[in-house]
Amino acid sequence: MQVKGLVIFLFLISVRFASAQTIELDSLKEAVESITDDSLKTESYLRIAYLLYAGEESEMYAYKALDLAKHLKNPQLIGKAYHRLAWCHGWDEMDKKTAYLDSAASIFSRIGDIYGLGNVYDTKGTILMEYGSLKEADISYQQAYETYSQIGNEERKAGILNNWAVAKYSLGEIDESIEKFNKALEFRIQEKPISDIDIARIYQGLGECYRMKGDLEMATVNYLKGYKHREAAKNIGMVESLVSLASMIYDAAEQSKDTTQIVNLMRENGFENSQQLIQSAEQVNGLDDRIWMQESIMDVKRRRFVLNKDFESAYELLKRQKQILEENKLSEGSLEAIADLKMKFEKDQLTIKLLENEVLNKKKQDQVTLLIVSLSGMFLISVIGFLYYQNRMKAAQIELNEAHREQQIVSMRSMLEGQEKERSRIARDLHDGLGNLLSTLKVNIGSLQINFDDSNSEKIYGTASQMIDEACTEVRKIAHEMMPQALKKLGLRKALEDLVLKMDAAHSFDAEFHVHGAERKFDDNTNVMLFRIVQEALNNIVKYANASEVSVQLTYSEDWFDLTIEDDGVGFDPQKIDLEKGMGLKSIAFRTEFIGGTYDLNSRPGFGTLVSISIPLKPN
Repeated sequence: MQVKGLVIFLFLISVRFASAQTIELDSLKEAVESITDDSLKTESYLRIAYLLYAGEESEMYAYKALDLAKHLKNPQLIGKAYHRLAWCHGWDEMDKKTAYLDSAASIFSRIGDIYGLGNVYDTKGTILMEYGSLKEADISYQQAYETYSQIGNEERKAGILNNWAVAKYSLGEIDESIEKFNKALEFRIQEKPISDIDIARIYQGLGECYRMKGDLEMATVNYLKGYKHREAAKNIGMVESLVSLASMIYDAAEQSKDTTQIVNLMRENGFENSQQLIQSAEQVNGLDDRIWMQESIMDVKRRRFVLNKDFESAYELLKRQKQILEENKLSEGSLEAIADLKMKFEKDQLTIKLLENEVLNKKKQDQVTLLIVSLSGMFLISVIGFLYYQNRMKAAQIELNEAHREQQIVSMRSMLEGQEKERSRIARDLHDGLGNLLSTLKVNIGSLQINFDDSNSEKIYGTASQMIDEACTEVRKIAHEMMPQALKKLGLRKALEDLVLKMDAAHSFDAEFHVHGAERKFDDNTNVMLFRIVQEALNNIVKYANASEVSVQLTYSEDWFDLTIEDDGVGFDPQKIDLEKGMGLKSIAFRTEFIGGTYDLNSRPGFGTLVSISIPLKPN
């Protein structure tokens, strides 16, 4: 019965490859119920969970696989089920994800499944990178690389090296990042056939590393090599290469560096100047539905206008950027379309992997020899289909990364809403609960008949009363910081004015608050987010800026609301920011995006910092 089920399943997959059609998820669900409770059915449950990617239904099928694997007492399948469960849970369930990965790693270690163990370490590194835990991700990628080295899997080692290099780059360990990029490159250029897109990404990473080191010549060489490979693959990533080159030239010009050598290298590759780079980027096919790429081109064009002192053109371009961002706000429909695209890609990948795993498993069984011979023709079709879909999957990687980013934004929105609700609840409990309790305590102490024989009775009573007053003041202060009453009672302007005045009184810098234009009312959610943005920015100034003057300014125009927080402190290089500062700035960026605004940060060492928030206004 098991062999019969496998024949039917492989036949269905082969038909899909021959007709170049994607197997629908419902069909796969229906097919799996007719299979006997064995390892094939367990693998099928896991693949359905993979197709569903995440969510309650995905978890349900992963748990079905886990239960069946335990019933079969198959430790390898149990480990795979734990590994899949780590992906099924959402990004806000980090504790569950790591617990399932640890369980999978323990099982694979016990049975000596080196490949499975390497997959767990690689997955853990990817999850930790998404959470910003760079040092832990670095350790996980090292474990994955060492694990694959034990079985000599060079293709997987090359993939790990690329991810590992990005982690090293993010940690600021540039030389180690370059070393790992070069090792990955050694393998990729020897592949048959070579993957131009994979090679181009490595050259792009090397370009960024050398640019950070200040070696502009080597950065140019690598950017150009990456461009050539992307051009050969007709890949839209050409835009990234061209924009990086133009941006690097403008960086050098702003810093009065000699650009003769890098301009000569560009000319040798057919580009006369930076303007031609930008024009070439604008002519790449496929830009219409990639807003972030359009924005990157417009950013570098605006820099060129500013360098040439054509401020009017720069201003017009900036207005156009804001218009495009407003027209292409993230909507539920667009997010759903991206998710559907990702689901389609993962279904294709799943079906191919299911065929590969089944063939590998059956090769270990003597009774499947005859079956392998009879299916050799279908297997050949499957291999052809695998190679075809492998190329499609690599071409779709950019869209999938964008979908993953949008999912993070949705998660962050939910988290911010939860934070504000919790702040409000705690502030209310502090004010109504603990505040009232302390006030009652003071009244009760005042009503006591103090009749001590010693001379300290009055001192004791006075000290207790003073301490209760201080506690009441501190409770009111904490409650106000968590949810300021002025924000609800008097609105955003008054709440921010009170906040700035308190900062001015409590710290050594001079803080000013200005409002220009006729005030416009926002909803409660927008008011809270803007207040938190200013609060976070001022806290950063207190912690890091060492400023003498601070200015908070609100500007209301006909179409836009602009908020700026500026200081004359020590400043910093945003590209070299440490993780502690980065979390505060990341919070400001997410809150701005949450309320439909745009966020801009300008800072240089010794020149202070300017944070700008812009929100489009609806007509009155």
